[in-house]
Amino acid sequence: MKTRVLFLLFIISCSPMSAQITSTGQLLDAMQVKYRGKWFKEYTFEQQTIRYNQQGAVRDTAIWNEAVSYPDHFRIDFGKPGQFVIFKNDSSWRFQNYKPQGSRFEPQEFLLFKGGMYFTSPAVIMDKLIAYGYDTSIFREDRLNGRRAYVIGAKKGDLTTKQFWIDADHFYTIRRISRLGNGSALDVQYSDHKAVKGGWVEQVVTFYRDGRLIQIENYLNINASGKLDPQIFNVEKPAVTWFEKRK
Repeated sequence: MKTRVLFLLFIISCSPMSAQITSTGQLLDAMQVKYRGKWFKEYTFEQQTIRYNQQGAVRDTAIWNEAVSYPDHFRIDFGKPGQFVIFKNDSSWRFQNYKPQGSRFEPQEFLLFKGGMYFTSPAVIMDKLIAYGYDTSIFREDRLNGRRAYVIGAKKGDLTTKQFWIDADHFYTIRRISRLGNGSALDVQYSDHKAVKGGWVEQVVTFYRDGRLIQIENYLNINASGKLDPQIFNVEKPAVTWFEKRK
């Protein structure tokens, strides 16, 4: 405990570039010190979703409206009115024509990396990472697009084992790699981060399956300026067209 406290004090007095971070626990501590109590809690955005076929041509595009309330509330309204999904506490509820279609256990671990960790204790974060299947004992440095990054979960050169990458300067997530049910590798890369009310939001998310581009998401009209209506995430009686209120 004493060692942990001394390390936190050291982190506070150092920039991320000068502090020596050598483990997942130390990285989580440093991220908490930098952003806990400062990172915005809620925001909305429009997502332009572009999907690609096996030949690399655009298959289709769509605009989705999305809302996030950290640490674990998330809603996506798809293009068709009344068609949306609400994620809460590692479960999801789907709606068609505003009518519930059932719920299921469906953890959205990306919420932890997008900002949920700044509203969660380090011990709980570590437990979640292990439960999600990350080997937190594997920690190293690497580079992505010329920027220094911390990598948790896989050794250098391994781009198939489950892992996540954190920008070493700003401590935001820039990459996640996982396995799909069919065994293929899904590589998700986050880029063009925008500073927003004490935190960051990626503006482009790119998905590769076994090295092939399958989807690009562009985040538009990012808005973290106000408090969201709790009815947005109420699975019993959700707000109907919540995103219209922003216009």
